[in-house]
Amino acid sequence: MTSPSDPLRQLLLFFGASYAVTWAVLAAYILAGGWATDNLGPMRPGSPSFYLAVAAPSMAALALTLWQQGLAGVSGLLRRLLPFPVPPIWAAAALLGYPMLWLIVVSSMKILNGELSVLDLSPWTVALPAVLLGGHLLKDGGALGEELGWRGYALPRLLEISTPRTASVVLGLAWAVWHLPAFFVGSLSQSTFSLGPYILNVVAFSVFMTVIFIKTNGNVLWAGIVPHMMFNAVPRAGIEVFPAVTIVLGALVLLFCGPSLGGGKRPTEGGSS
Repeated sequence: MTSPSDPLRQLLLFFGASYAVTWAVLAAYILAGGWATDNLGPMRPGSPSFYLAVAAPSMAALALTLWQQGLAGVSGLLRRLLPFPVPPIWAAAALLGYPMLWLIVVSSMKILNGELSVLDLSPWTVALPAVLLGGHLLKDGGALGEELGWRGYALPRLLEISTPRTASVVLGLAWAVWHLPAFFVGSLSQSTFSLGPYILNVVAFSVFMTVIFIKTNGNVLWAGIVPHMMFNAVPRAGIEVFPAVTIVLGALVLLFCGPSLGGGKRPTEGGSS
């Protein structure tokens, strides 16, 4: 028998609520697209129904934290969105790691083909800043709508009951499968992806985010919102990504960094707040 404070029960409540809201909204568009569009508006980034679907994890995290810990708990959760002092290298990794990875990969391919002189840097120097400064964080909604849930609520509790390596994989799978209905909604980007590689790619990215989470003592801004924002913004800037590279790198981290993923003391839900 579990108590309300039991991390496993909290996780089950969180995942159940997050999946229920998101899947119910998307099911309406899958099963009754005409009715849903007429009554709820189109399902597309920026629409109210889209924001409701993507914000379910953060809403669930806030509601459960309020129920379990009161306003003090909610305040503690929100404080973990502040850029409190973290090692600069990990803040830089969160912000620049993903775009720099693809700059290195594309540059290496150009060098191998003797085409480095024709490398076009404008996706990194012009398009990506334009996407970010153009309000991508608010237009996309995924990072803000999800990360108080995934990295703010779920990951600390997973770290209470498992190793960082296991927690990162479990959360990555839950995060990826949560997107499943989006593969059947033609107006959403997931409908153009292959499910298997997508799941592996998300799990691999979850591994990197867990490493940053540990290194920044549970900071949700640097470990969740910023890398999630870059994960979505990079392709929109026209930067070519190669999921196989992310998957291989994630597997290498899991294999060689050990159960702790190279971390020391694991952050809990309180972080440094």
